[in-house]
Amino acid sequence: MNALASGAQTDGGFESRLLGVLADLSQALAVSVDIEQTLAQAVTRIADCMQAEAASVFLHDAASGQIVCRACAGPVDVTGLRLPSGAGIVGRTLAARAPQMVRDAQRDPDFAGKVDAKTGFTTRSVLCAPLTTARGTIGVIEILNKRDGGLFDESDRDMLRVLAAPTALAISNAALVAEMVDQTRIRRELQLARQMQRSLLPKRRRDGYPVLGVNRPAREISGDFYDFFDLPDGRIAFAIGDVSGKGLDASLLMVRTASLLRWAGKDELAPGQWLERINAELCETVSGGMFVCAAVGYYDPANRQAVWANAGFPPALLRRPDGTWREFAAEGPPLAIVPGVHYPEQAAELGECSLYFFSDGVTDVRDADRQTIGLEGVRDLFDRHGGHGPASRLRAIVSELRRLRLADDTTLLLVEDRHR
Repeated sequence: MNALASGAQTDGGFESRLLGVLADLSQALAVSVDIEQTLAQAVTRIADCMQAEAASVFLHDAASGQIVCRACAGPVDVTGLRLPSGAGIVGRTLAARAPQMVRDAQRDPDFAGKVDAKTGFTTRSVLCAPLTTARGTIGVIEILNKRDGGLFDESDRDMLRVLAAPTALAISNAALVAEMVDQTRIRRELQLARQMQRSLLPKRRRDGYPVLGVNRPAREISGDFYDFFDLPDGRIAFAIGDVSGKGLDASLLMVRTASLLRWAGKDELAPGQWLERINAELCETVSGGMFVCAAVGYYDPANRQAVWANAGFPPALLRRPDGTWREFAAEGPPLAIVPGVHYPEQAAELGECSLYFFSDGVTDVRDADRQTIGLEGVRDLFDRHGGHGPASRLRAIVSELRRLRLADDTTLLLVEDRHR
């Protein structure tokens, strides 16, 4: 004869009472998808059903390895109480994954009397049941002291064990709903961040425009950016950058930096001064060790000259018509690290040459042997597609990069003026 049947014989109304309590609790929990509301309802109803002076729900916190009181009912509020996962009668229940009944708490070696001493509550007897789901034991429900002054017995243990099942299911469902809500919110935030980033990229210009760019995020959002815009005197201002880090923080800093660069670039400052102004602004406001590598400059179609300054960005590469290369290494540190830095300027007569700026997502791409291609591989990559026109060349370069092991955001900016 099972325990429930035995309980029913010793108390003719036990089974009927249990089914009624179970139905009431299940119905109450079924309508709640908020985990805090679910926990609050569970402890209150179970305390009333079990005629207990107090009830608490402890959940296992995987991050800390502790068990945490998430909700309680009774004269003393111990919400937030943290215990080591194996501590106390609650910890014993979690470890054993089986109900624990203590008829004389003061004599139990695992009883934590410190809580009573601190709160003034006197614990006489304790009954605990594990909260078990398909993913394992997630916590423990604990009840203390029968209201009539008696002691918990086997029928109480069986009732709490049965009531723990819908409680665990309701908690699990509420947690899944919360996860879904968080995932939906994060997806929405990522979409908004991506839309904001895309809105900052310059629109494609007519064929023959001497500055082109392309950006391919490794994930939903990018820490890279590029920009170019016309100035009243006929020059074209350009900027390209790479924000350290990943995720929304890098995305937001990217948006801010790109906006600042366009704002300062409209003042037609010399490239070095342009970077100095942005560096001063970012040094005042950026924290957490984040920084920005960037290059900014101007191309003058009148004399076919480019002039720029580089703040920790990968070297610019100038490809001559005869296939030889000239490298221009960065001469200043990244932005947002050290205030008051001077950024030297670099310049080149383009003529029939091609000037490339690119983020380290290009140099860090991995070949078939899982080795980064480095600057030599980048030059070879550009050479392989040198016969294409500027726009189709950038598309071909990005297409080949994507076939390799692209692990980071990839951004390229090309300055080339052959339509003469």
